[in-house]
Amino acid sequence: MSDTASRFIDPGAFEEISDKTLEILAALSAATLKTGLEFDSLTNAALHAEKVVSELIMEAFLRDGGELIGQSDAMRSLKSDIQLVAISDYTALVLGETGVGKELVARTIHQHSKRKRMPLVHVNCAALPESLAESELFGHVKGAFTGAEKERPGKFMLANGGTLFLDEIGELPLNVQSKLLRVLQNGEVQALGSDQINRVNVRIIAATNRNLASEIENGNFRSDLYHRLSIYPIIVPPLRDRKGDVALLANFFLERTCIRLGLRQLVLSRMALNVLQNYHWPGNVRELEHVINRAGLLAKREYRSSEVVTIDLEYFDLPSMPKQSALDACNKREKKLTHHSNVNLRQATDDFQRDIITDVLIHSDLNWSAAAKKLGVDRANLVRLSKRLHLKVEKKVVR
Repeated sequence: MSDTASRFIDPGAFEEISDKTLEILAALSAATLKTGLEFDSLTNAALHAEKVVSELIMEAFLRDGGELIGQSDAMRSLKSDIQLVAISDYTALVLGETGVGKELVARTIHQHSKRKRMPLVHVNCAALPESLAESELFGHVKGAFTGAEKERPGKFMLANGGTLFLDEIGELPLNVQSKLLRVLQNGEVQALGSDQINRVNVRIIAATNRNLASEIENGNFRSDLYHRLSIYPIIVPPLRDRKGDVALLANFFLERTCIRLGLRQLVLSRMALNVLQNYHWPGNVRELEHVINRAGLLAKREYRSSEVVTIDLEYFDLPSMPKQSALDACNKREKKLTHHSNVNLRQATDDFQRDIITDVLIHSDLNWSAAAKKLGVDRANLVRLSKRLHLKVEKKVVR
């Protein structure tokens, strides 16, 4: 064994080191170990918090619908615009009437972006008092104003790395608009009462039901901010322009109402569905949802213990509904159904197909190709079926 090795196994090797030095070394070792453990704990906590935020964002997205429902041309165009904007990191401006689903569009953009695992922070600008709007968005330090008892980060700092959704941005005060413009231009945020400037990496999605061009003319909105926001405006169509989606949306809300009311099945009568499809929906999708929820609740009360509940026309309360025309259409259809009950199944099927094809042809200006597209069939097959049903189209020139 070498002299060096024997020295390390010598029981008296450290006798020359004083007790004070050993205490210092022990304290340093303990502090280093404690710091390492604390660092690992904080790292694990941060990772856990990030995963929790990600899961909560996904849960909220799915709980509130999570999907843009509709197969109309207007909805297909909207979905295409969303896919185009989502993959970029540009600021997006979502425009549309009240109740069309602008918030769902914003969540969908975020969910399909590269920031989907980061926070999506929602700010309702219409609910912000003018005196607190700046503090809410950009934060404040302790003592910045009366009532500022402690430092508070703004929504921009909370959304750092993710997306900030500014709903009803047309309601934002002019003095706050100028600071928002600075963030969009330079990515710099200055808390109220602070000299320090923080840099943030936030994507902005704004939404409004106002005509911002008119607001600019009236001096209520900054034109430079508008141009920064509207790199690619997304217009959400009103429900009256997507009539073909009413039945899909109604069934979606019926399923959600079923779960909330503890029912096995909730269905619409033919007359009820016909009324919904002929109503003009000034409140758009939100109004349709409320109408279904209210009708489901009223229907359940009438049916009491029944698990399968049918919603009839009597459960709707639409103030400006064209009731007479809807009822006439429903009565006409009911008469046809009564008539069909006296014939065989083949004849009833032929009559039904003839009525459907006739209605679609009329709405397609007697264009076979357009009618076939709406019906989802091949044009040649539609023409052959119409011949079998003895259905003819005659176009005349009148002088």
